[in-house]
Amino acid sequence: MYQTHRNICPRNCYDTCSILSTTRNGSLISVEGDPLHEYTKGKLCAKALEDVKKVYSQKRVRYPMKQRGRFSGYWERISWDEALNLIAGKILRLREEYGNALPLAMNKYSGNFGVLHNAMEGLFSGLGSTTRAIGSPCWSAGVDAQTYDFGTFFCSDPGDMEKSQLIWLWGVNPAWTAVHQMPLLLNAMDRGVKVVCFDTYFSATAARSSHFIQVRPGTDGLLALGFSKVIVEENLLDPDLASYSLGHEEFIQYLRRDIDLNHCAEITGVPVKTIRELAVDYAKTHPACIWAGFGLQRYTNGGQILRAIDALGALAGHIGEPGGGVQYGQFKTWQFAGQLQGLHPKQTPESKGLLKSVSQDKEKREDRLLSINNFAKQALQCSEPPVKMLWISGRNPLSQDGDLHLWKALIQKLDFIVISDLFHSRSSQAADLFLPVTTHYEHWDLHASYWHYWVGVNEPAIAPVGESRSDLQIAWAVSHKLNQLAPGSCAFPTGGEEKETLLKELGPDMLEILGLETPEEIFKGPVRARFPATAWKNRRFKTPSGRFEFGSVRAEASGLPAFPVYRPPLSPPEEFPLRLLTPHHATTINSQVYSSETEKEDFIVHLSPEVAERYALQTGERVLVWNKLGRLEGIVQIENRLPREAVILYQESVKSNLPLNSLMGTPNTDMGNLALGAPGFALNETFINLRKLN
Repeated sequence: MYQTHRNICPRNCYDTCSILSTTRNGSLISVEGDPLHEYTKGKLCAKALEDVKKVYSQKRVRYPMKQRGRFSGYWERISWDEALNLIAGKILRLREEYGNALPLAMNKYSGNFGVLHNAMEGLFSGLGSTTRAIGSPCWSAGVDAQTYDFGTFFCSDPGDMEKSQLIWLWGVNPAWTAVHQMPLLLNAMDRGVKVVCFDTYFSATAARSSHFIQVRPGTDGLLALGFSKVIVEENLLDPDLASYSLGHEEFIQYLRRDIDLNHCAEITGVPVKTIRELAVDYAKTHPACIWAGFGLQRYTNGGQILRAIDALGALAGHIGEPGGGVQYGQFKTWQFAGQLQGLHPKQTPESKGLLKSVSQDKEKREDRLLSINNFAKQALQCSEPPVKMLWISGRNPLSQDGDLHLWKALIQKLDFIVISDLFHSRSSQAADLFLPVTTHYEHWDLHASYWHYWVGVNEPAIAPVGESRSDLQIAWAVSHKLNQLAPGSCAFPTGGEEKETLLKELGPDMLEILGLETPEEIFKGPVRARFPATAWKNRRFKTPSGRFEFGSVRAEASGLPAFPVYRPPLSPPEEFPLRLLTPHHATTINSQVYSSETEKEDFIVHLSPEVAERYALQTGERVLVWNKLGRLEGIVQIENRLPREAVILYQESVKSNLPLNSLMGTPNTDMGNLALGAPGFALNETFINLRKLN
């Protein structure tokens, strides 16, 4: 018998696709897009179309497994009861030895963005004070930048871009990472709308755009300031600027005094003539939209880059303009109740939406919060008590984090490591215990996007494969075992129904946002939040002044410049003169691989002709990529329109003994503390050298 089910893709992706899955006699046989979803419109990307193979992959771990010696690869199947006894026993022994649960640490992020996966935070909250990873490796600097400028983090409905007469894609590659926006962009070009792509290299999106502007890595902020300088010189400022902004006079003085277009051209690689033409076109064309991507803020000056772009949009009068503005992302559709996490009632909807670990409950719990991007370093520094047990969920830090030598040192000091995942990974090689989790076709969940305004329910289509369990079921089971062994030892619920738990997350605020009378109405299909299609249309902002803030008192109080200014990225050291850029690939999201193709045998090292000539390299030759932290081998591929001072290695699945992040340290972005509690990961500030191999 055939049945159809509603699912939602949980990946860390702009699109958050609505899916219709088909089962036959309890087996998943196909997936397709849900035509009722007005953004994804019945289409799926190649990643989602691989889901059936992923669910039934022979590589998927189906049972709890215990490793006989870390990194040994000798895994033995155990029962859930044995696994739960190991976990609960260790937690109770640590709490007895140290008097609290601070030796227990959780490192969790976005392997699955479903709301019910916050059960892991809830479980740890139920244990009392614990050690948590806080922050984000993805977008922290940009989130802070827009919070300083606008007062909160919000963007227009992506469909609002259809009204644009000029679209600038700045450091974003939707052809690979946000495929449902591409038809809108292509349709715009068919109508005669100019789509300009700014990037460090000729991406798949650049190839489909009207114009490509190549910018030297990390200098985008100076380019934005150069555009603003032209707008001032040409007297193309928004005439209403004074009515809704704060500090624009001081910012204009800074532009007149400190920004020189010749210097801007020299640093960014964009000629003065081009800067002037683009700036005038942007200021005179209404509406005009800028879509700023996450990659351009993954520098040590990343927050300043986005603040400069925001300021450019405001000077030209595009903020609050239907079809205009500066779009980056949003979490306004994440205002769930937070009951599952044990959030404190005084938390803001924004912090709930960001899934922050917050150290308060009725017992005045004080969690120990470590930056997710410097986790190993900070965990090694913990004492009184030290970190002794680590739970990794929704993450693969040994494949994604920098400073792998510190991770290796931390692993040696830990007594017990648990990982919950679908497949073995580099991180699971270090684990003592592997807990198999369900895919989104096997559990209930609730999903929102950080790009579009749609929210919906994910329903189970099939029974769990093997003995896999959802994060919520695992959290219930651990709490049950803890309270069985030591009554009252964990305040997290010991059981329940996933569907009922889901409904409790739709509190009054969320029901109002979605225009629902009762939580149960969400089961009828995806619902669009009732936000205006254009962000800041009334030009009333959430800043302390209620205005768009060129000058931010909060930024100054955080030790940052009050106004957007140019701060150069890090300069390469003499020994390692090339910058390493590691963009996402079309077939992966970080270390999650979705293509059914076999792994590549080697890294492909993408070089400009200038870099290849400097090192006397030819396409197809083997090359060593190295720095003080690590080394890996790859095959040279020479391409035009790549940066002359950088090397590109995509985040792909490669059969290599060393991961791409073995070359990376942990430089921090300039912002991130305000909204997310810790700076971001400036992974574009990695420098390497090359050596030809025989």
